[in-house]
Amino acid sequence: MQLISAALWSTYRIFVAYFLSLAFGIFYGVSASSGPRREKIMIAILDILQSVPILGFFPVAIAFFVAVFRGQRIGLELAAIFLIFTSQAWNIAFGVYETVKTLPRELVEVGKAFNFSKTFTIQRIYLPAMVPTIVFNSGVSMANGWYFLMASEIITLGSQEVKLPGLGSSMMNYLAQGNILGVVMCIGTIVLINTLLQVLIFRPLVKWSELFQYNAVGTAPEWPAVADVLFDFGKALKVDTVLVKLVSTGTKKLSAAAKYVFYVIGAAFVGGLGYLIFWLFSPPYPSNILSQIPAALTVTTMRVVAAVVIAVFLALPFVIRSVKNTTAAQNIYSLASILGSIPAVVFYPPIVALGGRAYMEPLSILLLLTGSFWYALFNMSKGAMLLPGVLTEMAQVFNIKGRLYYKNILIPAILPPLITGALTAWGGAWNASIVAEHVQFGDKVYSIPGIGALLVQSTSDTKALLLIVLCMTALIVLVNMLFWRPWYSKAAKKYNITE
Repeated sequence: MQLISAALWSTYRIFVAYFLSLAFGIFYGVSASSGPRREKIMIAILDILQSVPILGFFPVAIAFFVAVFRGQRIGLELAAIFLIFTSQAWNIAFGVYETVKTLPRELVEVGKAFNFSKTFTIQRIYLPAMVPTIVFNSGVSMANGWYFLMASEIITLGSQEVKLPGLGSSMMNYLAQGNILGVVMCIGTIVLINTLLQVLIFRPLVKWSELFQYNAVGTAPEWPAVADVLFDFGKALKVDTVLVKLVSTGTKKLSAAAKYVFYVIGAAFVGGLGYLIFWLFSPPYPSNILSQIPAALTVTTMRVVAAVVIAVFLALPFVIRSVKNTTAAQNIYSLASILGSIPAVVFYPPIVALGGRAYMEPLSILLLLTGSFWYALFNMSKGAMLLPGVLTEMAQVFNIKGRLYYKNILIPAILPPLITGALTAWGGAWNASIVAEHVQFGDKVYSIPGIGALLVQSTSDTKALLLIVLCMTALIVLVNMLFWRPWYSKAAKKYNITE
């Protein structure tokens, strides 16, 4: 009975956070793609937010939700939902932004030529184009929410820990007790919930999303019953009106008053960030943490790079299979959604059984893969499944096979989503460092040098935690700006298959 209650609490938090993430992602993604000036600012902010690990949002959750509601249960619940939101929202926002940016120009020009109203254009062009991306990225976001469930349901207030009822906090209790059966039961419940979600909701929706694929050929997929249910439910709640409003607001040009407010908020943000940096680097320094950060960042960066390279190469065979077989692609999506939701703590007992610290270095790469592989697989598979049918049919007609097919058709076509997958895997691996470099099971704690281990050890020290997060985020954003973004822009421009 306790397990059922915990499952209901966790499921409710996951879904509330998901729907908030969906609304945020649609609005933010559309808004970021509606103008070059907005794009530079908003995507830079999104890069920063995606780079911050979930522990980095703890001070915000505590300072706002817990403090405003004076430690009452509703404040703790909102803090937990906010923390789950931070593991789901950025992925959806990036997906929507990418979709709108790569929307075929001819579709937009048709709307202008026939003088479509703004509402009609949103309903018939923008929203349908977003469907495949939203369906796919929802799988990643849901899995990520479950993956970081344990970190979301345990709120640290100074030296005190508050554990909300749920599967995440239950797993933490079982780990502290060394109760393998309890951990397995929690993991089994998470797998069962995600399997039901895949069978009843997401798998039919993946098939349905093929209806909205650009340049699709062949027989249209059947309209699934779950789509009818969701449409009826959406009409009753007037979801279509809300979605049109979100997209319409996101594409609007800012009025003079709105620009003024935007600049004031921006100035306040920059000023607050400047003061925060000044405070963080002012004495007294937290527990000599500054001297440990450079070395910790270096070793974690090496592990993260190794994990991302392995993740991309492991995902490639599945991606190739996805192109050649639609059913296999749906199976891969479902399996990835289920396995990606399993928290890294499932590997803690085997690590302890293997001897712990002696094997921590190679096993930390494995743990990083649990937080990065699924990003690479989801994004690359999405690119493969959305590959225009005319390309695959052309390859069959002209008998293009083997090395020629991979070099001239498949790799160029999936290169933009491959880079997106590697980029999100990069961010996911950094987030997973908090569970990869610090392992606790029962009374045994194994930790190896790294930024993730430093973060876990500094949870109760706000200044140290923020200092580590700031340095870590600065490095990630710098690499994104100098490497990932230019590479993606070049690939998207050269290999845009919708042009």
